[in-house]
Amino acid sequence: MKIIICGAGLSGRAIAEKLSQIGNEVTIIDSSKKLIEKLGNKLDIRGIVGHGAHPDILGEAGAEDAEMLISVTPSDEINMMACQVAHSLFEVPKRIARVRDKSYLNPSYQDLFTSSNLPVNIIISPEKEVAKSVFRRFELPGAFENVPFGDNNLRFLGVKINDDCPIKNTEIGSLTELFPDLNTVIVGLRRGDDIITPKFNDKLLENDLAYLICPSDFAARTLSIFGHQNEQARRIVLVGGGSIGKEVGNLIESKIDNISLRIIEKDQNTADNLSDKFDKSFVILGSGMDKDILNEAEISNADILISLTNSDETNFISAAFAKSDGCDRVIALLNNKDFQGLIRSVDIGDFLDPKAITVSSILRHVRRGHIRNIYTLSDGSAEVIEGEVSSSSELVGPTIEELHLSNGLRIGGILRDKNIIMPRGDTKIKEGDYVTIFSTPEKIHEVEQLFRVSASYY
Repeated sequence: MKIIICGAGLSGRAIAEKLSQIGNEVTIIDSSKKLIEKLGNKLDIRGIVGHGAHPDILGEAGAEDAEMLISVTPSDEINMMACQVAHSLFEVPKRIARVRDKSYLNPSYQDLFTSSNLPVNIIISPEKEVAKSVFRRFELPGAFENVPFGDNNLRFLGVKINDDCPIKNTEIGSLTELFPDLNTVIVGLRRGDDIITPKFNDKLLENDLAYLICPSDFAARTLSIFGHQNEQARRIVLVGGGSIGKEVGNLIESKIDNISLRIIEKDQNTADNLSDKFDKSFVILGSGMDKDILNEAEISNADILISLTNSDETNFISAAFAKSDGCDRVIALLNNKDFQGLIRSVDIGDFLDPKAITVSSILRHVRRGHIRNIYTLSDGSAEVIEGEVSSSSELVGPTIEELHLSNGLRIGGILRDKNIIMPRGDTKIKEGDYVTIFSTPEKIHEVEQLFRVSASYY
């Protein structure tokens, strides 16, 4: 697929790298020559210096032959205009724009984004997606991944096997004997730097990261079996009151009762606006890297610290201070892979990668076949893909055992007529089922084939 990306910032680079890696022909546009050169030297991606909404620049990028335009510059207006020009002058079939300003996203103005007005096929709002991801982690404290599938009836969870895990060193095949109500499929294990799709005789070892799929209403029970209690956090410290932090604060105040929320924000104007907006929260002016400020927020008594500033350094250091002072749980927003690896290796807490969340939201529109939802692990080592099964799919007919799926693929859950079916060897998949599959990168094309519309689709 020929794809043009406008914007070579963090999101644009992450999208370009992923789309190029999976075989797409990618051209990226940015006004910064430095960013274009940096990306061009890293991957086989064509770079153009210029304004992403200018017709001549889009023409130079090959818009007349492009199948998709993705505009993720810092400007909503440029992103929307790039889609307008791509549609009006070049007839690019699919146009995706990042739009952040709530004034554009007001449901009262839903007719704004139509082919006759602003021809944006798909709007992505990374801040909202990241905020929802933070809140889902907040809801299930024992999971470092918590992603809904199957119309929110299934959950993809990530769980660490700690030294006190009651099923540590247990063979996966014997878990259902020990826990007959364990209605959960272990679809993947991260052991060191490797991702594996486990077999029945594989054991759960200390420090493994286990990836699970279970019914949403069974998530808390699943975590308890793995030794993670699910007590709701009540004393919360939030570092960073920017666009993501404000979204998270809104979700916490509106959905959780009897909470104590303290928000640390270093910008005076932002802090003042937060004080006016939040009724139940206490706003503290200062930096999350300042121990005195963290003490003022009573970090030693907090159930959880969530650090969401624009600075990886601030997020990491505030998380480290919180952990050292006895805060029960930490979640930090981290773009840098070095910080991501470090926060887990020194057992500070969990992290969120906003780039991975944005890439996931894009991939569902790029993957071939009847793909409904996608989630990409932060390092790209695996994807969880949900698709609708057509009558011509190889999934229809044989039992799951008879399918002989490749190593690297594991079916985790099936949604059929609003009912959840947890797959077993004798389970048969039917046309119209929504099936969720865990896949390593080299097997993605096989998943696309399973969800293809017909043999002639490719």
